[in-house]
Amino acid sequence: MFPTSGRKSPPFQVPQVQQQAPLPLVADLSIYDTIPVSEPSTFLFLGLTRKDVNDAMEKMKNLYKNQCTEHTFPKEQLDSLNADDMLDLQQLVRMEGLYMKKDPSGNLMVNGMKDGVNRAIVKFNSNLNGNLKKKMREKDENELHKRVMWCILGKNGNWNRLPKTANYNLENKDVTAGIMDAHGVLWQVDLQNLMVTSAGHKTNLKRLENLEDFTFPLEWDNMTHGEVLKRVTLESSSPEYRRVKQGFKLTANQTVMKIERVQSIHLRRAYEAQKKKIFEKNKQEGGANEKFLYHGTTENNCDSIMKTGFNRRFCGQNATSFGEGTYFAVNASYSTHPAYSRPAADGSQLMFVVRVLTGVYTLGQTGMKVPPPRDNQQPHILYDSVVDRMNRPNMFVVFHDDQAYPDYLITFKQ
Repeated sequence: MFPTSGRKSPPFQVPQVQQQAPLPLVADLSIYDTIPVSEPSTFLFLGLTRKDVNDAMEKMKNLYKNQCTEHTFPKEQLDSLNADDMLDLQQLVRMEGLYMKKDPSGNLMVNGMKDGVNRAIVKFNSNLNGNLKKKMREKDENELHKRVMWCILGKNGNWNRLPKTANYNLENKDVTAGIMDAHGVLWQVDLQNLMVTSAGHKTNLKRLENLEDFTFPLEWDNMTHGEVLKRVTLESSSPEYRRVKQGFKLTANQTVMKIERVQSIHLRRAYEAQKKKIFEKNKQEGGANEKFLYHGTTENNCDSIMKTGFNRRFCGQNATSFGEGTYFAVNASYSTHPAYSRPAADGSQLMFVVRVLTGVYTLGQTGMKVPPPRDNQQPHILYDSVVDRMNRPNMFVVFHDDQAYPDYLITFKQ
Protein backbone atom coordinates (compact mmCIF):
# COMPACT_ATOMS: atom_id res chain seq x y z
CA MET A 1 0.00 0.00 0.00
CA PHE A 2 1.36 3.44 -0.95
CA PRO A 3 1.83 6.26 1.65
CA THR A 4 -1.18 8.71 1.88
CA SER A 5 0.40 11.80 3.61
CA GLY A 6 2.86 14.25 2.16
CA ARG A 7 4.15 14.12 -1.36
CA LYS A 8 3.26 10.93 -3.11
CA SER A 9 6.39 9.08 -3.99
CA PRO A 10 6.66 6.69 -6.89
CA PRO A 11 6.79 3.04 -5.95
CA PHE A 12 10.19 1.53 -5.32
CA GLN A 13 11.35 -0.10 -8.57
CA VAL A 14 13.75 -2.99 -8.58
CA PRO A 15 16.00 -3.53 -11.54
CA GLN A 16 14.78 -6.16 -13.92
CA VAL A 17 15.47 -9.74 -12.92
CA GLN A 18 16.17 -11.90 -15.93
CA GLN A 19 15.96 -15.66 -16.23
CA GLN A 20 17.76 -16.83 -19.31
CA ALA A 21 17.41 -20.38 -20.51
CA PRO A 22 20.13 -21.05 -23.05
CA LEU A 23 19.98 -24.15 -25.17
CA PRO A 24 22.89 -26.33 -26.04
CA LEU A 25 23.77 -28.77 -28.59
CA VAL A 26 24.83 -28.55 -32.13
CA ALA A 27 24.80 -31.59 -34.41
CA ASP A 28 28.24 -32.70 -33.23
CA LEU A 29 27.42 -35.31 -30.62
CA SER A 30 30.79 -35.09 -28.95
CA ILE A 31 30.45 -31.37 -28.06
CA TYR A 32 27.62 -29.78 -26.12
CA ASP A 33 27.63 -26.03 -26.55
CA THR A 34 25.08 -23.75 -24.93
CA ILE A 35 23.47 -21.08 -27.08
CA PRO A 36 20.78 -18.53 -26.27
CA VAL A 37 17.57 -19.39 -28.06
CA SER A 38 14.96 -16.90 -26.93
CA GLU A 39 14.41 -13.56 -25.25
CA PRO A 40 14.89 -13.81 -21.47
CA SER A 41 11.85 -13.66 -19.23
CA THR A 42 11.66 -10.33 -17.39
CA PHE A 43 9.88 -9.67 -14.09
CA LEU A 44 9.16 -6.22 -12.64
CA PHE A 45 8.75 -6.11 -8.85
CA LEU A 46 7.04 -3.08 -7.26
CA GLY A 47 6.72 -2.53 -3.51
CA LEU A 48 6.65 0.02 -0.73
CA THR A 49 9.96 -1.06 0.67
CA ARG A 50 13.03 -2.92 -0.49
CA LYS A 51 12.19 -5.66 2.00
CA ASP A 52 8.80 -6.18 0.41
CA VAL A 53 10.42 -6.42 -3.00
CA ASN A 54 13.17 -8.76 -1.76
CA ASP A 55 10.62 -10.98 -0.04
CA ALA A 56 8.51 -11.12 -3.19
CA MET A 57 11.56 -11.94 -5.29
CA GLU A 58 12.63 -14.69 -2.91
CA LYS A 59 9.16 -16.16 -2.82
CA MET A 60 8.98 -16.23 -6.60
CA LYS A 61 12.41 -17.87 -6.82
CA ASN A 62 11.30 -20.56 -4.40
CA LEU A 63 8.09 -21.11 -6.33
CA TYR A 64 10.10 -21.42 -9.54
CA LYS A 65 12.59 -23.80 -7.94
CA ASN A 66 9.77 -26.00 -6.67
CA GLN A 67 8.51 -26.32 -10.23
CA CYS A 68 11.97 -27.13 -11.63
CA THR A 69 13.99 -30.30 -11.71
CA GLU A 70 17.23 -31.65 -13.11
CA HIS A 71 18.05 -34.92 -14.83
CA THR A 72 21.37 -36.42 -15.90
CA PHE A 73 21.70 -38.64 -18.96
CA PRO A 74 24.77 -40.93 -18.66
CA LYS A 75 27.41 -40.73 -21.36
CA GLU A 76 27.02 -44.45 -22.09
CA GLN A 77 23.41 -43.87 -23.11
CA LEU A 78 24.27 -40.79 -25.14
CA ASP A 79 26.68 -42.84 -27.23
CA SER A 80 23.76 -45.04 -28.31
CA LEU A 81 21.96 -42.13 -29.99
CA ASN A 82 22.57 -40.99 -33.53
CA ALA A 83 22.71 -37.44 -34.90
CA ASP A 84 19.00 -37.36 -35.80
CA ASP A 85 18.02 -38.46 -32.28
CA MET A 86 20.13 -35.73 -30.74
CA LEU A 87 18.64 -33.10 -33.04
CA ASP A 88 15.16 -34.25 -32.02
CA LEU A 89 16.12 -33.87 -28.37
CA GLN A 90 17.64 -30.45 -29.04
CA GLN A 91 14.43 -29.28 -30.70
CA LEU A 92 12.34 -30.45 -27.73
CA VAL A 93 14.68 -28.73 -25.27
CA ARG A 94 14.41 -25.54 -27.30
CA MET A 95 10.62 -25.68 -27.33
CA GLU A 96 10.42 -26.36 -23.58
CA GLY A 97 12.86 -23.62 -22.63
CA LEU A 98 15.18 -26.02 -20.84
CA TYR A 99 18.85 -25.75 -20.08
CA MET A 100 21.30 -28.44 -21.15
CA LYS A 101 24.97 -28.83 -20.35
CA LYS A 102 27.68 -31.48 -20.49
CA ASP A 103 29.62 -32.19 -17.33
CA PRO A 104 33.36 -33.08 -17.27
CA SER A 105 32.54 -36.81 -17.38
CA GLY A 106 30.58 -36.45 -20.60
CA ASN A 107 27.17 -36.85 -18.96
CA LEU A 108 24.39 -34.57 -20.14
CA MET A 109 22.50 -32.52 -17.56
CA VAL A 110 19.07 -31.09 -18.38
CA ASN A 111 17.19 -28.77 -16.06
CA GLY A 112 14.12 -26.58 -16.20
CA MET A 113 10.42 -26.91 -15.56
CA LYS A 114 9.44 -30.40 -14.42
CA ASP A 115 6.97 -31.05 -17.23
CA GLY A 116 9.53 -30.06 -19.86
CA VAL A 117 12.28 -32.17 -18.30
CA ASN A 118 9.92 -35.15 -18.03
CA ARG A 119 9.02 -34.81 -21.71
CA ALA A 120 12.74 -34.68 -22.55
CA ILE A 121 13.28 -37.88 -20.52
CA VAL A 122 10.44 -39.63 -22.35
CA LYS A 123 11.80 -38.51 -25.74
CA PHE A 124 15.33 -39.56 -24.83
CA ASN A 125 14.25 -43.00 -23.63
CA SER A 126 12.07 -43.51 -26.70
CA ASN A 127 15.00 -42.76 -29.02
CA LEU A 128 17.32 -44.85 -26.87
CA ASN A 129 15.02 -47.87 -26.90
CA GLY A 130 14.46 -47.50 -30.62
CA ASN A 131 18.20 -47.47 -31.26
CA LEU A 132 18.84 -50.40 -28.95
CA LYS A 133 16.19 -52.41 -30.79
CA LYS A 134 17.70 -51.34 -34.10
CA LYS A 135 21.18 -52.38 -32.99
CA MET A 136 19.88 -55.72 -31.73
CA ARG A 137 18.14 -56.27 -35.06
CA GLU A 138 21.33 -55.39 -36.94
CA LYS A 139 23.29 -57.80 -34.76
CA ASP A 140 20.77 -60.58 -35.39
CA GLU A 141 20.82 -59.86 -39.14
CA ASN A 142 24.62 -59.99 -39.24
CA GLU A 143 24.82 -63.25 -37.31
CA LEU A 144 22.16 -64.87 -39.47
CA HIS A 145 23.86 -63.65 -42.64
CA LYS A 146 26.96 -65.65 -41.73
CA ARG A 147 24.99 -68.89 -41.34
CA VAL A 148 22.11 -68.67 -43.79
CA MET A 149 22.04 -67.37 -47.36
CA TRP A 150 18.75 -66.66 -49.10
CA CYS A 151 19.35 -66.21 -52.81
CA ILE A 152 17.35 -64.95 -55.79
CA LEU A 153 17.78 -66.17 -59.36
CA GLY A 154 18.77 -63.29 -61.63
CA LYS A 155 17.79 -62.76 -65.26
CA ASN A 156 21.28 -63.85 -66.35
CA GLY A 157 20.78 -67.25 -64.73
CA ASN A 158 23.12 -66.54 -61.82
CA TRP A 159 22.07 -66.77 -58.20
CA ASN A 160 22.46 -63.54 -56.24
CA ARG A 161 22.56 -63.25 -52.49
CA LEU A 162 19.81 -61.13 -50.94
CA PRO A 163 20.66 -58.26 -48.55
CA LYS A 164 20.76 -58.85 -44.81
CA THR A 165 17.31 -57.41 -44.08
CA ALA A 166 15.59 -59.50 -46.76
CA ASN A 167 17.59 -62.52 -45.61
CA TYR A 168 16.36 -62.00 -42.02
CA ASN A 169 12.73 -61.44 -43.04
CA LEU A 170 12.66 -64.56 -45.20
CA GLU A 171 14.21 -66.69 -42.47
CA ASN A 172 11.59 -65.45 -40.00
CA LYS A 173 8.72 -65.66 -42.53
CA ASP A 174 8.10 -61.93 -42.16
CA VAL A 175 7.31 -61.32 -45.82
CA THR A 176 3.84 -59.76 -45.84
CA ALA A 177 5.26 -56.44 -47.06
CA GLY A 178 7.57 -58.17 -49.55
CA ILE A 179 11.37 -58.17 -49.68
CA MET A 180 13.83 -55.84 -51.37
CA ASP A 181 16.78 -57.16 -53.38
CA ALA A 182 20.24 -55.58 -53.69
CA HIS A 183 19.03 -53.38 -56.57
CA GLY A 184 16.12 -51.91 -54.61
CA VAL A 185 13.46 -53.98 -56.39
CA LEU A 186 10.50 -54.94 -54.20
CA TRP A 187 9.33 -58.55 -54.59
CA GLN A 188 6.16 -60.22 -53.35
CA VAL A 189 6.97 -63.60 -51.82
CA ASP A 190 5.43 -67.07 -52.18
CA LEU A 191 7.42 -68.95 -49.53
CA GLN A 192 5.59 -72.21 -50.06
CA ASN A 193 6.77 -72.44 -53.68
CA LEU A 194 9.98 -70.43 -53.17
CA MET A 195 8.92 -67.91 -55.80
CA VAL A 196 8.93 -64.10 -55.90
CA THR A 197 7.08 -61.72 -58.22
CA SER A 198 7.71 -58.11 -59.21
CA ALA A 199 5.95 -56.15 -61.98
CA GLY A 200 4.72 -59.41 -63.51
CA HIS A 201 8.17 -61.03 -63.52
CA LYS A 202 8.61 -64.26 -61.55
CA THR A 203 11.81 -65.89 -60.38
CA ASN A 204 13.05 -68.43 -57.87
CA LEU A 205 14.34 -68.30 -54.31
CA LYS A 206 16.56 -70.76 -52.51
CA ARG A 207 18.07 -71.12 -49.07
CA LEU A 208 21.61 -72.28 -48.28
CA GLU A 209 22.95 -73.00 -44.81
CA ASN A 210 26.70 -72.58 -44.40
CA LEU A 211 28.99 -74.69 -42.27
CA GLU A 212 31.20 -73.08 -39.63
CA ASP A 213 34.26 -73.40 -41.87
CA PHE A 214 32.66 -73.45 -45.31
CA THR A 215 30.55 -70.95 -47.22
CA PHE A 216 28.42 -72.55 -49.91
CA PRO A 217 28.88 -71.37 -53.51
CA LEU A 218 25.68 -69.59 -54.51
CA GLU A 219 25.02 -71.93 -57.44
CA TRP A 220 24.98 -75.02 -55.19
CA ASP A 221 21.96 -76.76 -53.72
CA ASN A 222 21.69 -77.31 -49.99
CA MET A 223 23.21 -80.48 -48.54
CA THR A 224 22.02 -82.57 -45.63
CA HIS A 225 23.90 -82.70 -42.35
CA GLY A 226 27.04 -84.82 -42.75
CA GLU A 227 26.77 -84.92 -46.55
CA VAL A 228 30.13 -83.99 -48.13
CA LEU A 229 29.63 -84.99 -51.78
CA LYS A 230 26.57 -84.49 -53.93
CA ARG A 231 25.95 -84.89 -57.66
CA VAL A 232 23.12 -82.68 -58.87
CA THR A 233 21.67 -83.37 -62.33
CA LEU A 234 20.83 -80.05 -63.97
CA GLU A 235 17.48 -79.43 -65.63
CA SER A 236 18.01 -78.97 -69.36
CA SER A 237 15.77 -75.88 -69.20
CA SER A 238 17.88 -74.15 -66.53
CA PRO A 239 20.18 -71.23 -67.37
CA GLU A 240 23.01 -73.08 -65.62
CA TYR A 241 22.62 -76.10 -67.92
CA ARG A 242 22.47 -73.90 -71.02
CA ARG A 243 25.60 -72.00 -69.96
CA VAL A 244 27.69 -75.15 -69.44
CA LYS A 245 26.39 -76.72 -72.64
CA GLN A 246 27.11 -73.58 -74.63
CA GLY A 247 30.74 -73.61 -73.51
CA PHE A 248 31.05 -77.27 -74.54
CA LYS A 249 29.39 -76.76 -77.95
CA LEU A 250 31.69 -73.86 -78.88
CA THR A 251 34.26 -76.41 -80.06
CA ALA A 252 32.68 -79.88 -79.62
CA ASN A 253 30.02 -81.39 -81.93
CA GLN A 254 29.09 -84.33 -79.71
CA THR A 255 25.60 -84.70 -78.24
CA VAL A 256 25.24 -83.72 -74.61
CA MET A 257 23.26 -86.35 -72.71
CA LYS A 258 23.52 -85.08 -69.15
CA ILE A 259 25.23 -82.35 -67.10
CA GLU A 260 25.81 -82.80 -63.38
CA ARG A 261 27.03 -80.26 -60.85
CA VAL A 262 29.67 -81.66 -58.50
CA GLN A 263 29.31 -80.46 -54.91
CA SER A 264 32.31 -81.66 -52.89
CA ILE A 265 32.74 -79.71 -49.67
CA HIS A 266 36.25 -80.99 -48.92
CA LEU A 267 37.60 -80.33 -52.41
CA ARG A 268 35.95 -76.92 -52.76
CA ARG A 269 37.19 -75.81 -49.33
CA ALA A 270 40.77 -76.74 -50.25
CA TYR A 271 40.40 -75.09 -53.66
CA GLU A 272 39.13 -71.81 -52.18
CA ALA A 273 42.01 -71.75 -49.69
CA GLN A 274 44.48 -72.21 -52.55
CA LYS A 275 42.69 -69.52 -54.55
CA LYS A 276 43.11 -67.04 -51.72
CA LYS A 277 46.79 -67.95 -51.38
CA ILE A 278 47.53 -67.48 -55.08
CA PHE A 279 45.51 -64.27 -55.22
CA GLU A 280 47.55 -62.75 -52.39
CA LYS A 281 50.76 -63.89 -54.04
CA ASN A 282 49.82 -62.37 -57.41
CA LYS A 283 48.12 -59.13 -56.38
CA GLN A 284 50.28 -57.17 -58.79
CA GLU A 285 50.02 -59.74 -61.63
CA GLY A 286 46.27 -60.32 -61.94
CA GLY A 287 45.47 -62.50 -58.95
CA ALA A 288 44.51 -66.18 -59.13
CA ASN A 289 43.51 -66.03 -62.83
CA GLU A 290 40.75 -68.63 -62.51
CA LYS A 291 39.75 -70.32 -65.77
CA PHE A 292 37.12 -72.87 -66.77
CA LEU A 293 38.92 -75.66 -68.63
CA TYR A 294 38.18 -79.25 -69.70
CA HIS A 295 39.48 -82.63 -68.63
CA GLY A 296 38.42 -85.89 -70.27
CA THR A 297 37.99 -88.84 -67.92
CA THR A 298 36.77 -92.41 -67.67
CA GLU A 299 34.19 -94.18 -65.54
CA ASN A 300 36.94 -95.68 -63.42
CA ASN A 301 38.60 -92.33 -62.67
CA CYS A 302 35.41 -90.25 -62.43
CA ASP A 303 34.39 -91.18 -58.88
CA SER A 304 37.96 -90.93 -57.63
CA ILE A 305 38.33 -87.39 -58.98
CA MET A 306 35.05 -86.26 -57.39
CA LYS A 307 36.07 -87.72 -54.02
CA THR A 308 39.79 -86.94 -53.86
CA GLY A 309 40.42 -84.46 -56.68
CA PHE A 310 42.92 -84.50 -59.52
CA ASN A 311 46.00 -86.52 -58.65
CA ARG A 312 49.37 -85.81 -60.29
CA ARG A 313 50.42 -89.43 -59.73
CA PHE A 314 48.31 -90.38 -62.77
CA CYS A 315 49.83 -87.68 -64.99
CA GLY A 316 51.78 -90.12 -67.12
CA GLN A 317 48.67 -91.93 -68.40
CA ASN A 318 48.19 -89.63 -71.37
CA ALA A 319 50.88 -86.97 -71.70
CA THR A 320 53.88 -85.42 -69.96
CA SER A 321 55.19 -83.27 -72.81
CA PHE A 322 54.94 -80.07 -70.74
CA GLY A 323 55.62 -81.38 -67.26
CA GLU A 324 54.52 -84.04 -64.82
CA GLY A 325 51.35 -82.31 -63.62
CA THR A 326 47.62 -82.45 -64.38
CA TYR A 327 46.55 -81.31 -67.84
CA PHE A 328 43.51 -79.20 -68.73
CA ALA A 329 42.38 -78.20 -72.19
CA VAL A 330 41.13 -74.76 -73.21
CA ASN A 331 38.75 -76.29 -75.78
CA ALA A 332 36.28 -79.07 -75.02
CA SER A 333 36.95 -80.66 -78.41
CA TYR A 334 40.45 -81.65 -77.29
CA SER A 335 39.10 -83.59 -74.30
CA THR A 336 36.50 -85.47 -76.38
CA HIS A 337 39.27 -87.58 -77.90
CA PRO A 338 38.80 -91.26 -76.89
CA ALA A 339 42.36 -91.31 -75.56
CA TYR A 340 41.28 -88.92 -72.78
CA SER A 341 37.59 -89.70 -72.33
CA ARG A 342 37.46 -93.42 -73.07
CA PRO A 343 33.93 -94.50 -74.17
CA ALA A 344 31.90 -96.73 -71.86
CA ALA A 345 30.12 -99.89 -73.00
CA ASP A 346 27.11 -97.85 -74.15
CA GLY A 347 29.32 -95.46 -76.10
CA SER A 348 28.94 -92.58 -73.67
CA GLN A 349 31.95 -90.46 -72.66
CA LEU A 350 32.72 -88.27 -69.69
CA MET A 351 34.36 -84.86 -69.34
CA PHE A 352 34.82 -82.51 -66.40
CA VAL A 353 34.41 -78.75 -66.64
CA VAL A 354 37.09 -77.67 -64.20
CA ARG A 355 37.86 -74.51 -62.28
CA VAL A 356 41.62 -74.07 -62.59
CA LEU A 357 43.83 -71.52 -60.86
CA THR A 358 46.33 -70.77 -63.60
CA GLY A 359 47.87 -67.74 -61.86
CA VAL A 360 51.07 -66.56 -63.54
CA TYR A 361 52.21 -69.15 -66.09
CA THR A 362 55.15 -69.92 -68.33
CA LEU A 363 56.12 -72.46 -71.02
CA GLY A 364 56.25 -76.05 -69.80
CA GLN A 365 58.92 -78.65 -70.57
CA THR A 366 59.22 -82.42 -70.39
CA GLY A 367 60.39 -83.64 -66.99
CA MET A 368 59.14 -80.65 -64.98
CA LYS A 369 57.90 -81.82 -61.58
CA VAL A 370 57.10 -78.28 -60.38
CA PRO A 371 56.83 -74.97 -62.19
CA PRO A 372 60.14 -73.13 -62.64
CA PRO A 373 61.13 -70.04 -60.58
CA ARG A 374 59.92 -66.70 -61.86
CA ASP A 375 63.25 -65.12 -61.00
CA ASN A 376 66.54 -66.96 -60.55
CA GLN A 377 67.43 -64.46 -57.84
CA GLN A 378 64.34 -65.61 -55.89
CA PRO A 379 64.16 -69.37 -56.56
CA HIS A 380 61.43 -69.90 -53.94
CA ILE A 381 58.88 -67.86 -55.94
CA LEU A 382 57.58 -70.23 -58.62
CA TYR A 383 55.20 -69.86 -61.53
CA ASP A 384 51.72 -71.14 -60.73
CA SER A 385 51.22 -73.23 -63.89
CA VAL A 386 52.74 -73.96 -67.29
CA VAL A 387 51.31 -74.02 -70.84
CA ASP A 388 51.96 -75.67 -74.18
CA ARG A 389 52.61 -72.29 -75.77
CA MET A 390 52.64 -68.72 -74.51
CA ASN A 391 50.64 -67.24 -77.39
CA ARG A 392 47.02 -68.38 -76.97
CA PRO A 393 47.66 -71.58 -74.97
CA ASN A 394 45.70 -74.74 -75.75
CA MET A 395 46.73 -76.52 -72.58
CA PHE A 396 47.40 -75.61 -68.93
CA VAL A 397 49.31 -77.83 -66.52
CA VAL A 398 49.17 -77.47 -62.72
CA PHE A 399 51.34 -79.22 -60.16
CA HIS A 400 49.30 -78.65 -57.01
CA ASP A 401 46.23 -80.85 -56.61
CA ASP A 402 44.19 -78.10 -54.92
CA GLN A 403 44.57 -75.77 -57.92
CA ALA A 404 41.74 -77.51 -59.78
CA TYR A 405 38.15 -78.24 -58.82
CA PRO A 406 35.80 -80.53 -60.86
CA ASP A 407 32.83 -78.17 -61.24
CA TYR A 408 30.60 -80.09 -63.68
CA LEU A 409 30.54 -83.54 -65.23
CA ILE A 410 29.29 -83.76 -68.83
CA THR A 411 28.10 -87.06 -70.23
CA PHE A 412 28.11 -87.03 -74.05
CA LYS A 413 28.05 -89.26 -77.13
CA GLN A 414 29.56 -89.10 -80.56
